[in-house]
Amino acid sequence: MNSANSNCPDALTIQSVLNDSCDPAARTEVESHIDECEDCQRRLSEVAESGWRDLMPKDGRLSIKETGTGGRPCSDETRHKPSLATSSIDLDGAETTVIQNYEVVSEIARGGMGVVYRAIDRTLGRDVAIKLLSSDRVEDAIWLDRFHREARLTSALNHPNVVTIFEVGEFNRLPFFATEFVHGVTLRSLMRRRRLTIAETIGYAIQITAGLTAAHARGIVHRDLKPANLMVRDDGIVKILDFGLARPTRNSEITSSESSLSASGLLIGTIAYMSPEQARGREVDTQSDIFSLGTLLYFMLTGRQPFPGETPSDVSAAILTRMPKPLTEVGTQVPPDVRKLVMQCLSKDTQHRPSADRVHQELKRIAAVLTAESAVADPSVRPEPNHTASAVTQVAGHSDTVTPASPPAELSPIRYAASGDVNIAWQEIGHGPIDLVFVMGWVSHLEWFWKHPSFASFLKRLASFSRVILFDKRGTGLSDKVPVNELPTLETRMDDVRAVMEAAESERAVLCGVSEGGPLCTLFAATYPQKTIAIAMIGCYARRLWAEDYPWGPTAEAREVFLEELRHNWGGPLGIEDRAPTLSDDPEFRQWWASYLRMGASPGAAVALTRMNAQIDVRPILPSIQVPTLVIHRMDDRCLLVEEGRHMAELIPGAKFVELPGADHLPFVGDAEAILDEIEEFLTGKRHAPQVDRVLATAVQILLDVDENSDAQLNAVSQFHALAAHQADLFRGQKFTVNSDGLLITFDGPARAVRAANAICSLASRLDLNLRCGLDTGPCDIGPDAVTGPAVEQAYRIASTASLQSVVVSESVFHLVSGAGLEFVPGSISPEPDASEVRVFHLVR
Repeated sequence: MNSANSNCPDALTIQSVLNDSCDPAARTEVESHIDECEDCQRRLSEVAESGWRDLMPKDGRLSIKETGTGGRPCSDETRHKPSLATSSIDLDGAETTVIQNYEVVSEIARGGMGVVYRAIDRTLGRDVAIKLLSSDRVEDAIWLDRFHREARLTSALNHPNVVTIFEVGEFNRLPFFATEFVHGVTLRSLMRRRRLTIAETIGYAIQITAGLTAAHARGIVHRDLKPANLMVRDDGIVKILDFGLARPTRNSEITSSESSLSASGLLIGTIAYMSPEQARGREVDTQSDIFSLGTLLYFMLTGRQPFPGETPSDVSAAILTRMPKPLTEVGTQVPPDVRKLVMQCLSKDTQHRPSADRVHQELKRIAAVLTAESAVADPSVRPEPNHTASAVTQVAGHSDTVTPASPPAELSPIRYAASGDVNIAWQEIGHGPIDLVFVMGWVSHLEWFWKHPSFASFLKRLASFSRVILFDKRGTGLSDKVPVNELPTLETRMDDVRAVMEAAESERAVLCGVSEGGPLCTLFAATYPQKTIAIAMIGCYARRLWAEDYPWGPTAEAREVFLEELRHNWGGPLGIEDRAPTLSDDPEFRQWWASYLRMGASPGAAVALTRMNAQIDVRPILPSIQVPTLVIHRMDDRCLLVEEGRHMAELIPGAKFVELPGADHLPFVGDAEAILDEIEEFLTGKRHAPQVDRVLATAVQILLDVDENSDAQLNAVSQFHALAAHQADLFRGQKFTVNSDGLLITFDGPARAVRAANAICSLASRLDLNLRCGLDTGPCDIGPDAVTGPAVEQAYRIASTASLQSVVVSESVFHLVSGAGLEFVPGSISPEPDASEVRVFHLVR
């Protein structure tokens, strides 16, 4: 066995042990030596950092100790001793070593730049770390500049997740600086001992990104972010160390004289954690740190390097040319949002990587969601106090109470995809087996989709069988605004769809277009058939304006009239009579539609979009579409004639055309379920089976006694329904249904149900309406459109036998509200002829 230092094995021997190619007898001897040798532990650490960790024996017979925390030197001759040139410092001797005002206790580490000591500040009595430039580096201008730059850049930062520098000075002509001494272990050492949990990884990553955000805000690039440069304090606080390779960006207010170093084209950093631009020896900015962060997160989550290789050259080649193995394939249950975030950080295109602050905010959101899900899964379990959690709370600034949201079907936060220089807002909902990109027509606004229950319900139903990807076109909604003379053509919008799919990590998707979204879907399918599973179009057209061979569209003159209306009336419920005639008189819907349009686009943008849409004619490309296509059109659509949809289907080979009754153009108005049924069956081969949940609830059945020949009473009923719905909301009713007999409302609390029934009964009296009200608590089957079950049936029987203007409850309700301050008079009813009497109780009103 060859050895560089007496008893130490050489690098090839260590490598042969790692890849199981050495003699078994020699293996035992080498492993025993490495496990006890401090020098070889350092060498083994360097091998592991370069991608060999996966090759280390899995049975634990060979372990890596923390440098400086254990192990014996190979020999007295090879042990590292501090060397301070002319000073006679010997830490092994009895004499106390002093550097300026600091009393040296021990050596912590030794590297290419210098030596780090643990010392005590004799004035303040605190522990410090002293970094002293090596004597053989002090005459080298590049190393001296690097040392001073590290001190200058570190001192420019004041953040709880960045090591604090106390003093910069000189000792025996050797520069030094003193920093806080971090009581803890490096992240590298911690990960050698055990695998991190998902919660720990996210907790530590929140702190790392907080410190990184602070550095980037000052225009500082770390350039060597890795586990060895991260300290985990005993109380869970994470500190970013070693700014020795850091540099200011071009726009930083901090000056640097690094030109001679960077101009050399040398690889600066640790190969395994380099970004592609760093591996090429190019100048880097803050986005290089984001790639290193992605590598770090991947390693923390899996214990493996994303770009392994046998040699540094292999690792560098992998970073430049290969994609890492998906996190789903490395045996780790990583949450989907975390997977996406890591892969975004590892994008080889710097423009597609998120900022450190965005990663930080996203990790905090994910942590809050995971905490909420854990609490929902087992409310009796409370998180045990731990260093990671307390550290996150202290550092991330969680002084306010985080209230977990209740997004529909796990609605994701709004994110942004870069399409050229424009940011496209997008979000996703659902976890179905297929991806579906929903392309809304005209204008849109992601947040306002969810502000009307019919639109929200429509999207949630789509998400019941797919992962729905939503987005705002450029110039509309939450996407970047663009000059009205630069609003997107269909081709540009198509590229925006591609950018959103890439951001959502969707390789293939169904495209579902509404109105003008249909032509966009066809163009995308014809251009990117490999990315398109199928097309589903609702109320669409192939050409917008009238032509001799297209007699269904409006004329150019008629379109100009509509454009003039846009200019003068934008901000109101414009076009609602044609787009949603069944709700055109509904005050709530009119208000929502007006707000939706205002939020979706400015008046100028609306006019420009409408004028641009008038130029659409995709008929020439329709015969080239080769993917399955579904075209749905309502037969009395007032906005786009049904002939337009039929013509479009005729031009697409093999397209299925479905004509449905209705006059509403907006698919979520009117009989939306019929449209959704067709889409689900087309994509999955089966129709939706309504989900029914059986719950324990109190059913309130209200039977109205109305004179059908009285216009006054019929008008009063409409007003009564609105007021009763408001009362149900006040008392936190769960389900409010209007049926042929009256109203059915369910509550999860019987006392609130009784009080709501009493309030609604009083409303009816003020409107001169007669009603009967019955209540029962028991099993209720809650479906999407109806509520049935034993409690509903019993409440109906009680109400049908009650006297006018009375509230009557079952015996089960009576006992459940005992002590609630409600007064009842006992009674009985015979629900059916020849049936035994049932005890009921009349509310004293």
